[in-house]
Amino acid sequence: MRERIGASDVAGVVEWFCDQHGRWAQSTIRQYRATLMQRVEWENLHADARDWLEGRLRKGPEPKRKGPRKTSARKRKSLPREEFKRIALVTSQSEHPDDRLLTGLLSFGVVLCLRPGEYHSARLSDSTLIVQNAKASNGRANGLERQIDISGLREVTISELRTFLELLRKAAQAAGSIKRLHNRLAARLARRCKRVGIRRVSLYTLRHVGLATAKNSMSPVEVAAAAGHASVRTAVTSYAKKRFGWKIKWVCRPLPVSIAAVGGINKTFRPRQSPTPVEYFPATEDAFLPDWVPSPGWDLPEPDIDDDPDRDGFAPRFF
Repeated sequence: MRERIGASDVAGVVEWFCDQHGRWAQSTIRQYRATLMQRVEWENLHADARDWLEGRLRKGPEPKRKGPRKTSARKRKSLPREEFKRIALVTSQSEHPDDRLLTGLLSFGVVLCLRPGEYHSARLSDSTLIVQNAKASNGRANGLERQIDISGLREVTISELRTFLELLRKAAQAAGSIKRLHNRLAARLARRCKRVGIRRVSLYTLRHVGLATAKNSMSPVEVAAAAGHASVRTAVTSYAKKRFGWKIKWVCRPLPVSIAAVGGINKTFRPRQSPTPVEYFPATEDAFLPDWVPSPGWDLPEPDIDDDPDRDGFAPRFF
């Protein structure tokens, strides 16, 4: 079927799809739109024609109305580091099991760029993190799995990641389902945001921040591979912009086998128009997180915070 459809047929299908107002639910429209977007990307079209079809698809048909509208469009795509610190301080000082899981999601979310649901199937093989792509249907992903090189992380950090993944899986099993656990953690994170006086942050916000940060250090095709996308355009158009990323040294990169599976038209991210030099943190090159990111500290001896005069002094340093 795919080989028999030409460019003119694609335009006709797009027009037909966009005229089907009130026929499908919003979730169904998103799936059909993603498939058609991918097909438009594959066609050898003039740039103006491609942009017009993609713009038509983004408007798309009106969904049928049943119940309240989804709130995903209102979720945050950016998180300043200072606000991140305030949330991390609260979760790291709590002994509640859910706060420990939130600390792990905060600590690893920005540097790994995983979807919240992808942690449960992720596994470690030496210094490689193998992630099962959550959205691999309809050719939307760079394969069923993507591989991320995490050799730039410290050994103790990799060990903590392994422990965190195991604890998260056990928590999902105890909760009865991954969705139930995520809803509980999302609600708790919302309460933590309210407590520290910032706008609500979702679990997916961390992925947005991670990809925006990656755009400061990696090429578009590398960003797409790290995100698990089949096309470079997805991260460019649908995720947080480069200006919302943190200025850090990026050490987790996709392996060549995952990069090679990315298609589409390559792009380049325009350089940051700022005279301010890139600020790497922490000071040591072998570290991957700032000193103020709290470590969950699972099964590790607690160090003496006071022996480092440069520390903020509120969380143990295991990284």
